[in-house]
Amino acid sequence: MKRATSSERGFTLIEMLVAITLLAVMAVIGWRALDTMMRTRERLVSHDARIDAYKVLFGQFQSDCEHLASATLLRASPVEMGNGLLLLVRDRREAGQPAMWQVVAYRLDGGTVLRLAGAPASDRNTIQSDLVRLRQPGAGAMQVMRLVDDANALTARTWVEPGGWQVDTGGVRKALFAAEQTAAALNQAISATANAGAVAAANSGASTPAATADSGTVLPNVAVRAIELDLVARMGQGDTPREYRKVCMTGL
Repeated sequence: MKRATSSERGFTLIEMLVAITLLAVMAVIGWRALDTMMRTRERLVSHDARIDAYKVLFGQFQSDCEHLASATLLRASPVEMGNGLLLLVRDRREAGQPAMWQVVAYRLDGGTVLRLAGAPASDRNTIQSDLVRLRQPGAGAMQVMRLVDDANALTARTWVEPGGWQVDTGGVRKALFAAEQTAAALNQAISATANAGAVAAANSGASTPAATADSGTVLPNVAVRAIELDLVARMGQGDTPREYRKVCMTGL
């Protein structure tokens, strides 16, 4: 009987097990490499989407700031700040048309930054009602934009010239209307001086020139010059929260 040569023999069981093991190891390595590539791709896509969301948020904030209403025309503060809330009154006036305003709110709601907007109105009472309504969580609005998710904190501060940075609504109002109060006090003082001069002139029979506002007192040019928005948020799930800041000049 002829014995089989080495070239005619098949693979032994050990050789088959070794080959299968090598193939399994290579399959695991390949799967891990593919999984890493897919995770990296998903992370990059999420990162790009988050950057786009920040661009939309800060771009819209820039537009609202540049069209901030004048406190003089509005007869009220166009900025209100609270915990996780920034309220702005935007000037929606068209060229050659009467004054018109719109209340917009940036609110942190359950980890999501929303922009809410009321309907444009020319009535100051309507604007004040919208401000009261949008101060409350869950308030209805004409427009609601979902801007950024995974947010931890939303804060703001306002630069009122010449008072400087203000971190609360009361400080903004006080800085804005200090000039108005000063003007009222000055007018009262001028009126009192004029009346006293008139009485003295009547008693002495001499004439006294009337007092005017141009008595050397220069009132400060008060206006909201800039608004700063600070956002603490994560770039992705599991990431450490980071601070993102935008300072916008109002143009007033």
